[in-house]
Amino acid sequence: MVPTIRKILLPTDFSASSTRAAEYAGVLAKSLGASVHLVHVLEEPFATQGAWEFQPPNTPRPGDELYEDRRARLAPIAEMLQRQIAQVTQEVRTGTPTDAIVAAAVDYGADLIVMATHGRSGLPHLLLGSVAEQVIRHARCPVLAVRESGAARVHRADKVA
Repeated sequence: MVPTIRKILLPTDFSASSTRAAEYAGVLAKSLGASVHLVHVLEEPFATQGAWEFQPPNTPRPGDELYEDRRARLAPIAEMLQRQIAQVTQEVRTGTPTDAIVAAAVDYGADLIVMATHGRSGLPHLLLGSVAEQVIRHARCPVLAVRESGAARVHRADKVA
């Protein structure tokens, strides 16, 4: 069976890297005739991931104002995508980014996730982790991680004459 890509999930955190990922998703969707499902995740207050994961009881949900702000920020991205492809949906979810993105991929039946990676290493990676890395580990479908620069690195061994 040949894999087909008909549904692309595009998580965004509104960073420059996410804008670059949106460009990739648009090009792929257009060439494959796929739909794009644009998602932003509002992190729940005080929720953490990892060994110390907890959610205090009765934690208030993000207010409607914050939700509406994020919906408004999704609109220009959706409009940019709609210039290239016909079917674009947008959604704001609440939760931890990794869990919400993986759940959205399942809910939409995504064949591919196209998302940004900030390329952190060292201490920033240790402290902040990598949502892209965790999504790659837990998603049921392939994940295309796009760097802001969009530059590809080619590693070549020097030829000995």
